[in-house]
Amino acid sequence: MDNVMPYRSDIMDKVTGAAKYSEDFYMENMVYAKILWPSVPRARVIKIDISEAQRAPGVVRIVTRKDITGSNLSGMYHIQDRPILIGEGEEVRFSADALALVAAETEEEAERACKLINVEYEELHAIHTVEQAKAENQPPCFEHEIKKGDVEAGFSKAAAVVEEEYTNPYAEHAYIEPEAGYAYIDNNGTINVCYGTQDITQNHRMACKALGYPYHKVRLHVPYVGGGFGGKHSMSVHVYLTLLAHVVRRPVRLVWTREESISYSCKKQHMITKAKMGLDANGHICALQVLSEGSAGPYYGNYEGALLSFMNGVCGPYRYNNLDIAGKMYYTTGSEIGSFRGVGTPDGTFVIETLIDKAARKLGMDPLTVRRRNWMQKKEEFAAQFKGAMSRNISDDWIIAETMETALKAAGPLPKAAAGKKVGRGIANAMPAFAIGNSPLHKGSVAELTMFFDGSLLVKLGFPEIGQGITDVAVKLAASAMGTDEAQISVMLSDSHLTPKAGALGFSQATVTAGNAVLDAAEKLKRLLEDIAREYLNSQDEAIYYKRDGFYNGDGIKLVDWNDFADFCFNEVRSLTAQGCVVGPPEDNGLYGVTPISTVADVEIDEESGEIKVLQVISCHDIGKTINYQSARGQILGGVIMSMGVTTMEEFILNKGHALTPSFAEYVIPTAMDVPEHNKVVFIEGNYGNGCPQGAKGVGEHGMYATGSAISNAILDAVGVSMTQLPITPEKLLRKLNRI
Repeated sequence: MDNVMPYRSDIMDKVTGAAKYSEDFYMENMVYAKILWPSVPRARVIKIDISEAQRAPGVVRIVTRKDITGSNLSGMYHIQDRPILIGEGEEVRFSADALALVAAETEEEAERACKLINVEYEELHAIHTVEQAKAENQPPCFEHEIKKGDVEAGFSKAAAVVEEEYTNPYAEHAYIEPEAGYAYIDNNGTINVCYGTQDITQNHRMACKALGYPYHKVRLHVPYVGGGFGGKHSMSVHVYLTLLAHVVRRPVRLVWTREESISYSCKKQHMITKAKMGLDANGHICALQVLSEGSAGPYYGNYEGALLSFMNGVCGPYRYNNLDIAGKMYYTTGSEIGSFRGVGTPDGTFVIETLIDKAARKLGMDPLTVRRRNWMQKKEEFAAQFKGAMSRNISDDWIIAETMETALKAAGPLPKAAAGKKVGRGIANAMPAFAIGNSPLHKGSVAELTMFFDGSLLVKLGFPEIGQGITDVAVKLAASAMGTDEAQISVMLSDSHLTPKAGALGFSQATVTAGNAVLDAAEKLKRLLEDIAREYLNSQDEAIYYKRDGFYNGDGIKLVDWNDFADFCFNEVRSLTAQGCVVGPPEDNGLYGVTPISTVADVEIDEESGEIKVLQVISCHDIGKTINYQSARGQILGGVIMSMGVTTMEEFILNKGHALTPSFAEYVIPTAMDVPEHNKVVFIEGNYGNGCPQGAKGVGEHGMYATGSAISNAILDAVGVSMTQLPITPEKLLRKLNRI
């Protein structure tokens, strides 16, 4: 096809700095806002005295709970239980419960005025940790169990039994762009809010319901978004901006500092897990028993989804006759649990993949051999894995053996150790899930295609561009379906008043659901064009079909030139627009597609200092079909680095509800110096996803799943100790080696 873009369409804007993010916009007569956060994690608010702050220089308005006429309740997804602002007589439940909003002529004046607001509290008894909740006999707010067979009978047949305890701490999304945006009221009286999010449809509903404003008078739109990773589903600046613009009646800007972003945003779930596995003499898993408990924060958030995904991750791509996995979540003053790239499954994968290695070594078998004897081999096995299993292999084949073999071949021989150091190799498998249009919150996306009279196209999608490359996916699929040049296509994204509805952007669904919607819209648009062409020709010939330069009959003879057709449509005021959406059948509700991945990691260990250097990570993914190679590759490589950070250095720490790691000085993330010299991804194409656009499967989060497991297993291979308390720091490694 002519004029195919060799690189991502947004690359020049981003590398030159021309791209505009939410923080980059200013308006005349704009005011600047700051949020007053509570000083205690749990208390009843007796009084909020704003009198002194109101008199402070530059203060325009202070907004409190009294200014909200709606329900005042928001929520990450469908449960609305988190207050927008806490008022007098109401209860603060964690440190991210906002008390007031200050609008001033400058950001500095707003910040100073926040400090002048006097809040009187009645402190209440607080539960900060899972251990405390259990000690005080607090019942779980959510629990779930996966059972199959008889684990005790299974363990009685085991030739090798291993037990481990795991800690997966809170982790911060660490997107480069903090929560930011601006809002103003236009000449139609509509509140316009520009900010970064992953979920404009849900956020629009949230803001209007919580504040009591009519939907048509609140317009949300999204520019470029500087990363999300699941963290920008949650309530952030958009609700506050909507409220401020309505009350203050001037353009308003709200930008969180990095400290606010890290301290008050949602987090990856924090889980404490006890696990036990038994292998028989032939290396078959005869029993797996797991108990995992975690903090849910004080509100619903996404703790249920995170726990269920964690438990499914624990099962991994393996067969079981005897299975007992239990999970519990407890309300605490901890962070709100959000969606975090992989939504709990990578942490669950870490449990099963490290247990297998430890058990295999205890039995005296090669860990790869044990995996081969236990992984599922047929797509029919997924549905029968356990009662209520949500995973489905939607391809004709399950090629996990091929992904593992390909990854090992690409890794080559194990590098030689430097003097005084040891090297090790670890492997891991996973079966990442991706939404296929049937699951709650991810019911697909609507795409709208409009053809202009010169034959160019506009694609409208409700998903934002958060770096995943959905713009180019839409362009490539639309160009392919309509038989036109990519340069002839523009894309409009994520505007509550101009683009069609979309589900929550997450669970690696964008390519699949938006892609299917684009293809569906393209087919409907071609049928519309052909119907109008038949009207123009006064013909009933069903064989007439559209091509980019006109319309042809079944013999390939051109009947109508495009320009003549366009003139007819212009004169007859015909709209050349079609909408598409593909949602699975009702019986598939709640099901997710899965695809096999395999990862090889090589590490170098200094036993004197405890330094862990990741030498290479090789990831092999059954992708089905690659729509945009550079975007797909970038997603996997970025996920690998993010997983390395969570595995070896990242830990968000709370002390009695207060953040101890509120900036990148304390919350350390990987830099370019930490990236392994060989970070390589290999895609296997041809095992197409049934019901996926051109067979392409979702891969947005998949670099997260097996990387950490492979690194831990490589450490075990190098120095003989199993590292299960994350993050794996030099100090922890030295303690495990009895060096300190």
